[in-house]
Amino acid sequence: MNALIVSLNFNPGHFSHLAANYRLFAECGYEPCLYVHPRFSAMDENNAYRKVTAPGELKALGKIGAAVFWFPSLENVLEMFRLRFLRGTRLIYVFHEPFDSVANYHRSGFGLVKIAKIMLINLVNVPLLWMAHEVILPSSASYALYKKKYRWLNASFQRIPLLFDDELSGGELAADAKDCISYIGTVAADHAFDRFVDFVAHSVGQGLLPGKSFLIATRSEIPPRERETLQGLAPSGRVIVQCGRPMSTDEINAHYRRSAVVWNAYHRSNQSGVLPKAFMFGSAVISSTRTSNEFVDDRVTGIVIRDNSDVAEIAAAVSEICADGPRYAQACRAKFLSTFYYRSKMKEFIDLLGHQKPRALEES
Repeated sequence: MNALIVSLNFNPGHFSHLAANYRLFAECGYEPCLYVHPRFSAMDENNAYRKVTAPGELKALGKIGAAVFWFPSLENVLEMFRLRFLRGTRLIYVFHEPFDSVANYHRSGFGLVKIAKIMLINLVNVPLLWMAHEVILPSSASYALYKKKYRWLNASFQRIPLLFDDELSGGELAADAKDCISYIGTVAADHAFDRFVDFVAHSVGQGLLPGKSFLIATRSEIPPRERETLQGLAPSGRVIVQCGRPMSTDEINAHYRRSAVVWNAYHRSNQSGVLPKAFMFGSAVISSTRTSNEFVDDRVTGIVIRDNSDVAEIAAAVSEICADGPRYAQACRAKFLSTFYYRSKMKEFIDLLGHQKPRALEES
């Protein structure tokens, strides 16, 4: 039976989720196919996945028993309608970011224009939620927001963390090769990028964390204030910046692989795709009480700080992690495998498909 994994907006960080969902379906007896934005094709460097990139190509697939939609887009609305009402496909929607509140977005640093854009995207979610047979929320925070604000649209929902394949080649952590304190991912107001740069400037200026470099890896452009600060730190030789273009999966993974600590002390977060990728590569995180969640175990898989503007507190937390690097690395790997690795959630995910199980599952 065919199963679609759908993502019609391009974001290179999303490819890991799509690949994991593909493998999950394949191992459960489905014939999976990615239905994705054309730019995702370049990320499938080995042409390992069956995929289509246009609506007309779906006809050749024949019957599609199930489809999982990842992330909102206007194109999803039409495709969900076609699949559910014209082809009888069972639909699952992974609802990544339930709308919080205007006040919380504003407190997190978003301007009015950005908040208005988020509200428009939230409107796109309404028909997607209504048409889905099942809704997945990736964290307790998302689950709580859904129960409060969206339950009236669709009462069939449950919490399943974001899915990933294990991309650590050979399973080797190489903890002694972790030489960076890193910011990886989008530069967004609620990710407190400015606070990370302030911490880097303080650490370099005070000569803290000797032997460690500071890595920034993002497809975003660096804002003017932070760009000027980082340029001033360049002569130290301790700051590495990769910005302004999408990175391949191999490039992204190489950054995680060398990271002893990854920044996750955001102003606001329902769930983070950066956090499980860090755990995958044995990288502990710096989190904050403001965005505490069920995934970070304080002083086990990271350290939860009180104030993400307190550069001394951040430096002390990073130093503590680096001093006990192998223990943190092993704990992070264990957390990834038990929580985010797709094979650990196969039963929960497949149970959502109900009567649309392939014959291989029905006979097992």
